[in-house]
Amino acid sequence: MSSTESQLEQSLGRLQIPESGSQETSTTVQAQWVPSKYSSDVSQYVLVRPPRAPCGNRWLFGFPIVKRELWNIATIAFKHIQPDKTLPDNNAFIAMNSLTFLEVYLGLRVCTMARGKVVGDSENIPAECMSSPEKVLLLVLWRDTEPEATCPTPSQVHSLEVKLKRSPGWWVEVPQF
Repeated sequence: MSSTESQLEQSLGRLQIPESGSQETSTTVQAQWVPSKYSSDVSQYVLVRPPRAPCGNRWLFGFPIVKRELWNIATIAFKHIQPDKTLPDNNAFIAMNSLTFLEVYLGLRVCTMARGKVVGDSENIPAECMSSPEKVLLLVLWRDTEPEATCPTPSQVHSLEVKLKRSPGWWVEVPQF
């Protein structure tokens, strides 16, 4: 593991995952990297999934983002995936395919958008990422969809951290009604 990945592992290890909705009785679990059950072509470690949120919602691991940033990094991903093709000058095309481009480019198992609930301090979240005082738009790399799924790897997280110039975090999903 490179020194950059080691530093990322240490910083993510300090992320606290509340196991209870109540702050008074809440216990926390530190985020952990464990040996991968999947192919070793990217990294030998993946992030362990936290327990299901007490409210029944899923935990999301992702980056606060704005749509313009997503389009920008999806354009970069497209140029790496299809270097001989020209990206259509069509906002709808990039909007519909941006998550797929990122998924393929970074080798992610999960890459989607969601709204997360901000719990605690939001000072490190850019204001443009906030849709309300307690909700944030997220680029999600891990979501509680499969019982045995673990994602992402340190190198996948680091790639996005460099491009977005911000750290990821754990969030509770906000159901869309």
